[in-house]
This record gives sequence, C-alpha cells and structure tokens, in this order.
Amino acid sequence: MFEYKKNKLDFILLTFFSIYPLAILSGNFAINICFLIIGSIFFYKLVKKETFFFEYKNSLFLLLFLFISLLINLAFSNDIYLSYQRVTKFFFVIFFIISFKYLIINSSKNLEIIYKFWSIFFLIVIVDLLIEFFVGKNVLGQSSIMPGRLGSFTGQESVIGHFFFGFCLIFLSFLYTRFKKDSFTLILASSLIIISFLIGERANLIRTFFAISLFIFFINKIDFKFKILSIILIIFSGYLIIQFNTDQSYKLRYGPMKSIFTPNGLTKYLDKSEYGAHRNTAKEIFLDNPLFGVGIKNFRIESRKEKYNDSEKHMLGSNHPHELYYEFLSETGIFGFSCFLIFIFSSIIFSIKNYLKKRNIYQLSGIIIVIISILPVIPIGSFFATYTSSIFWINYAIMMGYNYNKKN
Repeated sequence: MFEYKKNKLDFILLTFFSIYPLAILSGNFAINICFLIIGSIFFYKLVKKETFFFEYKNSLFLLLFLFISLLINLAFSNDIYLSYQRVTKFFFVIFFIISFKYLIINSSKNLEIIYKFWSIFFLIVIVDLLIEFFVGKNVLGQSSIMPGRLGSFTGQESVIGHFFFGFCLIFLSFLYTRFKKDSFTLILASSLIIISFLIGERANLIRTFFAISLFIFFINKIDFKFKILSIILIIFSGYLIIQFNTDQSYKLRYGPMKSIFTPNGLTKYLDKSEYGAHRNTAKEIFLDNPLFGVGIKNFRIESRKEKYNDSEKHMLGSNHPHELYYEFLSETGIFGFSCFLIFIFSSIIFSIKNYLKKRNIYQLSGIIIVIISILPVIPIGSFFATYTSSIFWINYAIMMGYNYNKKN
C-alpha cells in the first residue's frame, strides 16, 4: 500500500489516473497533460531506481518495438514534422501505460479507488445523457451539435459515444465485483446498450453491443444457461429498439442499419457511405506507397491531391481513412502495418493466456475493448489522434497491467 506522506509521487500518479476520464471529457489539452505528467513521473521513478525495468519487461519490450517501428517509418514520411508530433507523444504514452502496471503490482486497494472514481464519472455521464434525452439539454444547458443525437458534456455524439464504449466494461466490472447478482448484471448491461442507442452514434453502438455481449459470455461465475439467455435478450432488445422506435431522427439514423443483417450487408452498407470513399482513397494511397506509406498524419495531405479527386470513388479531403488497418497501410505501409500486427496480437495473446490463469474481471474488460477496437470494417477515429488513442491506451494498460508474477 502506498504511504502518501513518504511518497508524494505515488499519490500524484493515483490522483491523475483517478481523474483521467474527466481529462478525456475535457479535451485534448487535458489528455496530453495527463500523459505528460504521469509518463514523466514514472520515467523519473525508473531513473531513480524506485522501481525496476524487469518488472515491466514484456510490456516495455512490445511498446518499444512499436515505438522503434514508428521512428523508422518517420524517416520515410512525406512531411516529417507532422509525423514527428505523433511519434514523440507516444514516448510519454509508453510510460503512461507502464505506470498503470506499477499501480496494479504495488497496490490493489488504491487501484480500486481509481476504478471507483472512473465508475462515478461514467455514472455522471449516464445521468447527463438521460437528462439531455428527456429535457433536450444536459445539466450545463448544452445540446448536441447534431439534432436527434446526444453529446453530453462533449457536445458531439461521436466523442461521447466512444467514451461510453471505452469505459462501459470497467463500469460493469466495478459493479459486478460488488453485487455479483446475475439478474442485476443483465439489467445493467441491457440498460447500457439502450443508452448507447440513444446517443445516436452507430459505430460505437455496434462496438458497445459486442463488448457487453462478450463480457457477459466470458464472465466465469455466471451460469452458462444464464449467459445464453442474457445474450439472446440483449440481441432481441436491440432489434426491438431499432424496429419499433417511433422517433423520426432515430429512424433516419438507424433505419439503414437493417441492411447489415443481409448477406454481405455490412460491406455493401459501408461501400455506399462516405467511409467507403475514404477506404478507396486509403487503398490507392497505399498502392502508390506500398513499403512505408506516406507517413503518420499525412493522409490528410495526400488525400487532397488531384489524382484522388474522383467523386464516384473518393471523398476529397479527410484527416484519416476512418478505418484502423487502412490508416496503417496508407500512412505506414507494409512495414508499419506488419509491425503493428505483431505488436497488437502478441499483446492480446499474452494477455489472454494470463487471463485464463487468473480470471481477473478487469483484465477481461480490457482485452475485450482492445480486440473490438481493432476490428476491421467498423469506422473509427484515427488511431494516432489524441482522443481516440486515450480510450485505446487506457484499456490496453488494463489488459497488459495484470500480466505479472507476484514473486516480482
């Protein structure tokens, strides 16, 4: 357990991790401050030998492997300065991730404090979303910039939708460890999916739905028959919501999604959307720059070139392809894409092996969120963008953080 009077740095780490969801809701500047302070403190602790590299060797090796691959790719970037900004920030992200493992190893009690704060912040967002849905404005008197959707404190359904997806399983895990009631877990899970639907962000609704369904299925202590019943009820409730919702704005938003459930429906649905146009552009940029791509954050420049300005296949000008694998292929080429696959699948396999031994429910939540975050086809924000990465890396930190031997 931390002795805060003797170790103020540990107290600062605990504090900044506890308010991390608040930083995410506050915007990129607050997120970067958290990365910088937490990463710097832990780097200082390593230099001062208050903790040791060997305790984090597996996580550190994988993260440094990805970091070095990004540095190599930097040399081939069309605009090195744009790429440099993203790559250098990842240096602090490495120590941000490792510092969470430090908390897991040294104090499970203080870790529960962090999960409690995160759950409180998540609950506040839920209440705010419901107020906005019924009243038309949230507790701050704001409404979403898009009519018929909910933005909560961020004002944007895409932003709050991704936040909701990123923390929903941590919230479920925290409450399940306290109540351990199967019926309560089912009601809560179904309620979260309904709230995700009300937000109006389709991609994150799909992610949240799959995340919660997998979480229910893999919780070790829930009876198998109850798991199957729960998933059937969740699927059925989701279908009823889409089928019989009378709100015209939701019908316009979710109506086209019915085609997803037909043969090749998801592919056809995306091909007809703006996301299909972004993917076409990313594919051609990759084919023109197959080995190393055009450089991280350079898609926004390359996609505006005249040769990609074909209105039937492309959508001129986008910051990123809205799809993880196309982003890596177009910006880092075969080299960066291969390195990322080695990094992410090694991390996932290593964590799954550890989870099967220890069955830690928080590690399960991290594994599921990370896996769903890297699923192809489903549109997502840029992997290197501050907001999107802030959700991914905290779940990655949870997933990898529980991979340790107690004798260390």
